[in-house]
Amino acid sequence: MPRVITTKTVEAVGKARFWCVFARCCMGVMLVLALFITGCSKTTLYPTPVVPKYELSVEQMHTILERSYQYESMQALAQVRFSSGKERQSSTQALHVQSPYLLRAEVYNFMGRMMVLLVADGTWMEAYVPSRNALYRGLATRARMERFAYVPLVPADMVALLLQRLPPGVMQLAEVKKGAGNSLVFTLNAQEDYVVGFTLEGVESITYRQLDREIFKLDYLDVKPLNSEMKFSSDFSATEVFPRTMVLSMHEQNLRLELKLEDLQLNPAIDPELFRIEPRSGTKVVPLEEI
Repeated sequence: MPRVITTKTVEAVGKARFWCVFARCCMGVMLVLALFITGCSKTTLYPTPVVPKYELSVEQMHTILERSYQYESMQALAQVRFSSGKERQSSTQALHVQSPYLLRAEVYNFMGRMMVLLVADGTWMEAYVPSRNALYRGLATRARMERFAYVPLVPADMVALLLQRLPPGVMQLAEVKKGAGNSLVFTLNAQEDYVVGFTLEGVESITYRQLDREIFKLDYLDVKPLNSEMKFSSDFSATEVFPRTMVLSMHEQNLRLELKLEDLQLNPAIDPELFRIEPRSGTKVVPLEEI
């Protein structure tokens, strides 16, 4: 006989389907709650110790640092990006550097128009601003260098760091010891020291500290052989290399300066006249003490 579907049968089937769907919904809700509770629970993360891929000896690090001192001068075109708080600046700079104190920086905007011509000779500096037809002259303090070059460093420090070396006198006067990882610590006194980090290719960073507080750090990146056809040698002391990117950080001032070097020349003969500015007729000469 064919099965007769009555109203009671339909109701029974409907109830069965209802309870089946209800059970599945309950299981789904419980699964979501379980995942939510698991996600909200605290997971203890243990820091992974940083282990250098290689360990350099003190003698190897000294050799790498001393290799930087073979460069007495540098010329390069630099793409510069500067940030300090909300302020942002980009420029192209033609750099001329001569150890130990001479610096010339021609600063151009994106249209190729000169904004500032800065020269420094030890403790003395000159800054020509074409838009004002004014030449500013005076002692090269950190505040004045920051005003025209965006970086609160005296010329001697700037020249040394651009040549990937320590400021004048540090190598001769500091007490040297091995630091953490591949680094050397140059202690000048109880308050000041420099920490130099190394890789197999060269100097990786220079950090200046006062009372163990970082004042500034310069990272040397994008290290390449001087000759584009050369390759890195397994003997780290046999290959001449130089960074193409430098990043200066001053965290307490929220300052960051990045330089990307192009058309790099090392140890070029630089005309001493480049480090002087002769004002044209009609140029206002303003002592820096007056601004």
